[in-house]
Amino acid sequence: MDYYSLDELEVMQQNDFIRAAVDRVGVGVVIADPEQEDTPVVYVNKGFEELTGYEAKDVLGRNCRFLQGEDTESENLDKIRDALKSKENMKVELRNYRKDGSEFWNELQIYTVFIEKLNQDFFVGVQQDVTKRVEAERLVGHYSTEVKRLSTPIVPVEDGVSILPLIGNVDDERLQQMLDAVSNHVQEEKEDYLILDLSGVSFFNEEIHIGIYQLNQLLNLMGTTLILSGVTPKFAMGSTPYANFSELSLRSYTSVRQALERIRNDIQI
Repeated sequence: MDYYSLDELEVMQQNDFIRAAVDRVGVGVVIADPEQEDTPVVYVNKGFEELTGYEAKDVLGRNCRFLQGEDTESENLDKIRDALKSKENMKVELRNYRKDGSEFWNELQIYTVFIEKLNQDFFVGVQQDVTKRVEAERLVGHYSTEVKRLSTPIVPVEDGVSILPLIGNVDDERLQQMLDAVSNHVQEEKEDYLILDLSGVSFFNEEIHIGIYQLNQLLNLMGTTLILSGVTPKFAMGSTPYANFSELSLRSYTSVRQALERIRNDIQI
């Protein structure tokens, strides 16, 4: 029968309490020993087992790279190696794989902890499944890209003629997006005319003024004629403080139909 001193019993009770607490924190915790060859895992909690599907007996003595796969981002692995080498704390999100092969996004935080009684450092990794958040962010990013793309729809209507309906407000970001979209489209389609329809714009502002000027300059360089449509008397009056489009020899019409009729007449001539 083993007998323990009061101090030893107190230490054992403290260790049991700490182990029970770590098992219930709701995240995966893994401890690795850098003093051993290949920095093997020496401890995992219940949260790690539930997160990865690996039991402690499966991973103790192994390097934690078994969670990686072909699609794990190499740049994030480089960040981890650098942090371990310099013994700096770090946080990174990377693609990992469970025991059953299923993929999850792992928010990994690594801390270097010095244990005075053992006179050495250990690496403590705290792991959390952030798959839902990462997928939600990707979905939002996808929808945002689609909204931006749809906000600059260039519609071919006849051979050599396309229409860009401008709807809503224009800011610097949308202006640059519009210029990029028009440049790519005209270069691919070799358009002779681009009709910029302003009927969906409620009021004229400086950004629209800058956009029309820059768009006209871009299209001139590409050998394409810019024509404005949807220019109502109210809209024209609102543009007076910003621009005099007659200086650019820009033709403007109240409707897309009128603009197309004039283009057809030009082509026939």
